[in-house]
Amino acid sequence: MTARRLDPEAIGYPRFPPGAAADGDVSLFDLSSHRRAREALARGLRIDDPGFNIFVLGDDRSGRMTATLSYLEDDAKDKPAPADWVYLNNFQRPHKPNPYRLPAGQGRQLRARMSALIPALREALVTAFQSPDFANDMQRLSASYQARLDDSFEVLRVAAEGHGLHLDRSPKGLSITVLDDSGEPRPAEALTAEESRAINDALEELRVPMRAFNIKAAREAAAMNEAAVELRRNTADQALAPLLDDLDREFGALVAVKRWLVELRDDILEHIDLLLPAKDAPPPGHRAEDRYAVNLLADNADTTHQSVVVEANPTYENLFGYIEYRSSNGVLETNFAMIRPGTLHRANGGILVLRAETLARQPAAWEALKGALRDKLLRIEERPRQGALPMLGAPSPKPIPLDLKVVIVGAPQWYYTFFSVDPEFQVHFKVKADIDSDVEADSENLATYRGLIAAAARRLTDCSCETGAVDALLGQSARWAGMRDKLSARFELVEDVLSEAGLLAAEEDCDCLTAEHIERAIEERRRRNARLEDRAQDQIGRGTVMIDTAGAVIGQINGLTVQSAGDHSFGRPARITARTYAGERGVLNIERDIALGGPVQQKGALVIDGFLKGRFAQRFPLSFSASITFEQIYGGIDGDSASMAELIAILSSLAAAPIRQDIAITGSVNQLGVAQAIGGANEKIEGFFRTCEQAGLTGAQGVIVPAANEIHLALRPAVAAAIAEGRFHVWSVATVDSAIELLTGLAPGEADDDGAYPADTVHGRVMARLEAYDQALTARGGRKLDA
Repeated sequence: MTARRLDPEAIGYPRFPPGAAADGDVSLFDLSSHRRAREALARGLRIDDPGFNIFVLGDDRSGRMTATLSYLEDDAKDKPAPADWVYLNNFQRPHKPNPYRLPAGQGRQLRARMSALIPALREALVTAFQSPDFANDMQRLSASYQARLDDSFEVLRVAAEGHGLHLDRSPKGLSITVLDDSGEPRPAEALTAEESRAINDALEELRVPMRAFNIKAAREAAAMNEAAVELRRNTADQALAPLLDDLDREFGALVAVKRWLVELRDDILEHIDLLLPAKDAPPPGHRAEDRYAVNLLADNADTTHQSVVVEANPTYENLFGYIEYRSSNGVLETNFAMIRPGTLHRANGGILVLRAETLARQPAAWEALKGALRDKLLRIEERPRQGALPMLGAPSPKPIPLDLKVVIVGAPQWYYTFFSVDPEFQVHFKVKADIDSDVEADSENLATYRGLIAAAARRLTDCSCETGAVDALLGQSARWAGMRDKLSARFELVEDVLSEAGLLAAEEDCDCLTAEHIERAIEERRRRNARLEDRAQDQIGRGTVMIDTAGAVIGQINGLTVQSAGDHSFGRPARITARTYAGERGVLNIERDIALGGPVQQKGALVIDGFLKGRFAQRFPLSFSASITFEQIYGGIDGDSASMAELIAILSSLAAAPIRQDIAITGSVNQLGVAQAIGGANEKIEGFFRTCEQAGLTGAQGVIVPAANEIHLALRPAVAAAIAEGRFHVWSVATVDSAIELLTGLAPGEADDDGAYPADTVHGRVMARLEAYDQALTARGGRKLDA
C-alpha cells in the first residue's frame, strides 16, 4: 500500500451537516457528554440515605461548575426553603447555649422582636419603679420595719437609762455613752473607780438584751429586704407582663421556643437590675442586650426554595463558624451572641457546593467535614490559637442537627489522586457524576451545541451568530476534542472565543458575529500565546537549529515534536539522524544512554530493534550497530511518536538511500511495521508547515502521518487553504513501507519464499549491507549475537 495524499476537505476544520439550533433554554447537561453526570446528580439528590453525597468530575474549562450549579438550582426550585437556626441563652448553663430550629423567616422576626423588647422592658420598669404607688408601698414596708424595731429599742433604752446610760441606734449598730447631770457625755477618764465598776456591771447586765436586739434587727432587715425584693418582683411582673404576654402570643405557638419563653420570663424577673439604668456602663456580656440576644445563624427569610450555597474558600472557620472576641479593659471577652456561623449553617437543609482543589488544600476542614457528615451534627468548636492558651469562659454551643447534600466539583486528577485514596471518602461520597471530555457530533448534540453557542453569544456579546460563525466554532471545537466526529465538552473555551469575537464585532459596529470574527479571534489568541513558538521558528530560520526543507540526505529525517507552554502547544521539526556500521550492539539509543530518553522513548527503540530482527534475521543473525539521536535537542525526550522516523533513518543509512528533506514524518511503529496513531498531529503538521513557509513553499513539501490519525486532523484555515491550493501536502500511511517509498523514491521490496528481497529495493539494499557486515565479522572471528 502506498502513501495516500489526503483530500483538503479531510484535513481542515470538519464541516457538519447544517441544522437548526435547539429551541428554548438549553444547558450543558443537555449534551450527551454530560448525560451520565446529569443522571448521577439526579439519583444522588433523591437518595436521602447517609453517604449519598456527590463528586462531579469534569476537565478544566468544561463548564463543570456552572453547569452543575445551574442543574442544582433548577432542581432546588421545587423544594421548600430550609429552616432558620438560632442560638439562645441557656439560663441554667450559660456556657452551653442551645440551638433552636425555626420556620424560615421566624428567626429574623424573633431577633427583631427581642431587640425591640429590651428597651420597652427597660422603659416599663423605670416607669413602674418611679410611680407613687411603688414609692408608697416601699415607704409602708420601711415604716412597718422601723415600727417593730422602735418598740424593742424603746424597752432597751429605758433599761439603759435606769443605769444612767444613754443608748443610741445608728446604721452601724447600738452605742452606749455615760451622761452627766446636764446630759453631756462624760469621758472615761473623768469617771471614778466606783463609777466605772457600776457602769461595767450595767453593761454586763445589758449585753444579753442588746445581743437579742441586734439579732432581731438583722432578722427584720432580712425580712424587709426579702419583702422589698418580692415587692419589686411583683411590681416588675405587673409592669412587664403585657409586653411578655405579647411576645408569648406571637411566638409561643412555636414548640421549639415555647419553653425558652417561660425561662426568659423567670430570668428577667430574677435579673431586674440588668434592665435598670446603671451609673457605670456594664461590661460586655453583662448587659440585657447580650443576655437576651437572639443569635441568628441561618436566616432564610428571603429564601423561597432550597438553598444552593457555594463556599469558595473552605477553611475550617468559613465552613463551621467561629467564636468572636472583643477586648474590655485589656481582657478578651465573649458570649454566645458572638458565635459566628459558617457556610454549613447557611447550607443546612440544602446543598453545599465545594471546589475540589480548594478543599484539598484544607486538610483540617476536610477531616472535620467528614466527621460532621458521619455524625450528622454541626459543631462550632474553639480551635487552639497558635502560641496561646484556650480562652476561659468561651461558650461551648450544643451541636446543630446537620441535614444537607455536599457536592464537590473538580478535575479528575483530584478525584483519583487525593479524595478517592482516602478510605472514608467512598463512605461519604457514594455518587460519582462523570462528565465526558467530548461529545459525539450527532444531530441531537449539534442542535444543542448550536443552541448553546447562540445563547452564549447573546449573553456575552449582545450579538447574534451567523451560520458561518457557528460552523467555525463547531470546527474549532472538533479540533479541541481531537476527533473530527466529536465536539469538545470544554464549552468555556467556546465562550472565551465568543467574548473576543464580540469585541472585534463591536470595533466594527457590527451586531452579528461572522466566521471571520471567530477565525480572527482564534488566530489572535494563538499569536498572543506563541512567543516560544516564534522564537523556536526564528532559530530555525537563522540556521541556529538545522532543519532542511529541500534536498535528500542519507540517514537523516525530519521528525516532529510537540512542546507545551501551558496555555499553548505547538509543533516543531527535529532532525533525527542514524549511523550504521559493522558491529554487534544493534540499535543504540543515544538519548537513553545519556539519560535524556524516557521509558516510552526507549521502548520505541527496542521495538525498532525487534522489527529489524524480525524482518532481516530470518537467514542469518543480525550483525550491525546503529546509533540514533535527536540532533540539537538537549532536554528530556519521551514518547514513541518518532519511532517510525527513527526506523526509516536506520533503513536509509543501511540502504544508502537518501531521504527527502522536504517531508517530515510522525508516527509510532510496531514490530510488524504497522504505523500507529500519535498525539498532537495537528500541531506537528502546522509546525513543519510554518518552517517550510518560512523557507519558501515549493509545492512538494508536506508531512506524513499514520492513517489512524486521519480522524484527528483539523488544521487551521491558513494551513488547510495552502493544502487546497497544492502548496503543501499531508499523506497518510498504514505501514512503514508506504512511508519508505514516498521518502526515498524506492520501493521497499517484498521478500520471496527464501526471504530474499529484490536488489533494487530498499530492503534488498539493507539485506545486502547486513550480509556484508555479517561476512566481515565472521572473517574477523567476531562474536555474533543470537538473532
